[in-house]
Amino acid sequence: PANVATQRQSWEDLRKLINGTINRLNATTIKPLIHKLFTEGNLIRGRGLLARTVLRAATTSPSYADVYSALIAVINTKLPEVGELVLSRTILQFQRSYKRRDKAQAVATANFLGQLFNQGMTHELLCLQLLTVLLDGDPTDDSVEVAVSFMRTVGKALAEVS
Repeated sequence: PANVATQRQSWEDLRKLINGTINRLNATTIKPLIHKLFTEGNLIRGRGLLARTVLRAATTSPSYADVYSALIAVINTKLPEVGELVLSRTILQFQRSYKRRDKAQAVATANFLGQLFNQGMTHELLCLQLLTVLLDGDPTDDSVEVAVSFMRTVGKALAEVS
């Protein structure tokens, strides 16, 4: 029981560290906060928490998606499994929101995927596949709007690589 309580407490501390870091993250605080995450938190153990928190933050505050993607890109250099987890969960969330026809969520998630691409975390084929899904067949007004928003995010970087 004491060991279980200790583990539960350390998990809660890790959750508070990750949530607090993500909540305080902006372009000026990113360097010290990344350092704090690496020194104080076990990011291997908390990779699921980190992925969930970053994805939730990036979709609820799309204006900070570039900062969140920069954080994940830096973490990805040291811990690629964390970057991979964030990317796969982001793709799954986009697929779910697109199937549910939740335009606001799809736009926010697609923009976060675009920011991850801008940070060099994904291949350009992912962007092209996403655009194919959105525009293939008989596109709706909403899917075209999501595609336009996505292209605003990745357009320049996508043109440079392809």
